[in-house]
Amino acid sequence: CNLGAGTPPSPGTDLSQALTLAVQTLQAATNQAAANAPTNTPVTPTNVPASPTASPPTVTVNSETNCRTGPSQYYAFVMLFQPGMSAEVVAKYTPANYWIIKYPGGNGATCWLWGQYATVIGDTNGLPEGVPPPLPPTATSAPTAPNPPKGVHLSCTSVNKSKKVGNFFLISFEWTVKVKWTDNSDNESGFYVYKDGSIVATLPVNSTSYTDVFTVVLLMNTTHTYGVASFNSYGTSAIKDVELTSCS
Repeated sequence: CNLGAGTPPSPGTDLSQALTLAVQTLQAATNQAAANAPTNTPVTPTNVPASPTASPPTVTVNSETNCRTGPSQYYAFVMLFQPGMSAEVVAKYTPANYWIIKYPGGNGATCWLWGQYATVIGDTNGLPEGVPPPLPPTATSAPTAPNPPKGVHLSCTSVNKSKKVGNFFLISFEWTVKVKWTDNSDNESGFYVYKDGSIVATLPVNSTSYTDVFTVVLLMNTTHTYGVASFNSYGTSAIKDVELTSCS
């Protein structure tokens, strides 16, 4: 800085004014140097192609496959995915080999496609694992009357109970009839036992036998028909019956 070096201030020059002038001259030189320095302006590249976006994976099938609301045949049917169709895969369910797809014509809606006959093209590593929705409730059959019993059969034993009454003998026998059957239902409330068309006993659930004891007098009718039916609050089954004509 050439501030009159070697030339002392003339007598009478104010030293304060000389120092102020020197500082102003130095500041002006510094500002000029900064203005002339090169600047590092960032250069924005032009005509550089953007990174390509990976296409989502797609699926096709080689055999007709049901697409459902969940990963099993117990979920509702949505559509039949046929060979020649293609759909975007949005998720997977690895435990049961299912793909969750945007099905054709669904306007973005999804369904679960079994992977047995599927071919998926594209990277599936980044696909999320699907969470199966709750299973739909199982349809309950309308309640009905129970099945009739089966295998109804009889056995009979006879004991002579004849006795003399005055000058006459009263010929009589005590018959013990055992009725047996097989319980053929799982919803009965009990069983009716019939004798000659009338109910003679009402038995509890799971019963399989009944014993009838009565006296037969000579010249009385010795043919009887026994029957068994199961029942519940919705009705009574058909009567399974068998005829008794003799007893030993």
